[in-house]
Amino acid sequence: MAQSEGNALSGEAAAWVARVQGQAVTREVRDELERWMDADPAHAVAYLQAEAAWERMERLKAVPVSSLMPDETVARWRMTRRTALAGGLGLCAASAAGWWVFSAPDTYKSAIGERRVIALEDGSRVTLNTASVLRVRFTDAERSLHLVSGEALFEVAHNPQRPFVVTAAGSHIRALGTAFVVRLRSDLAEVTVTEGTVVVVEAPETVPPPDPARQIAAGSGAVVDRSTVAKSELGPDVLRQRLAWSEGVIELRGETLAQAAEEFSRYRTKRIIVADPRVASIRIGGRFPSNEADAFLRSVQSGFPVRIIEGADGTVYLVHRD
Repeated sequence: MAQSEGNALSGEAAAWVARVQGQAVTREVRDELERWMDADPAHAVAYLQAEAAWERMERLKAVPVSSLMPDETVARWRMTRRTALAGGLGLCAASAAGWWVFSAPDTYKSAIGERRVIALEDGSRVTLNTASVLRVRFTDAERSLHLVSGEALFEVAHNPQRPFVVTAAGSHIRALGTAFVVRLRSDLAEVTVTEGTVVVVEAPETVPPPDPARQIAAGSGAVVDRSTVAKSELGPDVLRQRLAWSEGVIELRGETLAQAAEEFSRYRTKRIIVADPRVASIRIGGRFPSNEADAFLRSVQSGFPVRIIEGADGTVYLVHRD
């Protein structure tokens, strides 16, 4: 991204933070913000940086200046601080090199079609799937991660003294030395546990409750939101399918053509759309490289009465071959 474009995006994100923090926010405003963040992973990253800047400035305002420096410098410092607070968001827009950005959570993202492996400083490893954004903040007492968008595989280094908690779709998933996948689906989070156990807690700092209904063990999955944990047992085939993306593969096991098209669209800048209800319910099976949608489309066209139409903008439409 060019510097001018980056500055413009940072400025737009800063304006959003000021709007959200400066008034009683309505549901309409929050929905508008969510649409803006969902439009591009870069929007979410810029917003998180601007939000971190705001939080740092709020803490700066609370510092008792007179207790930190000699009396003769207090007046001059107050003037300097007012200037910094007034212009702080503008500085965030102009440059990500401010001191508050360096102390903000680390933000990682993957592009559309990209798989990215992140080695964390505690020995844990995270693999981001396509078009994902992850925010990470580690302290001596805790390991806090926020999956803003997309999907991630977490392979957690065991350390009971530093809880490892992933926030997604308003839910807090606490790992107990384990490996698990979290995928965001609309307002829900789909959790798949391959090793160990995770527990869904009400707040990141919450000690895991004894309630087994909120614990998800290896070989199980769950759909979770702020108040619900809907668990299910997963067979080996389903587990393999849910983790296939980490090997660069999409595995289909009887999904409809509409479902398959939606899955492949996650890895493309232009969507695949089933535009004819006569073919939407066709069932598809097979393993395909996630970055080779053309192989999937050739297979569909040769094996079923489906015709492929490519739009001028690169969008692919699937219709019945009459």
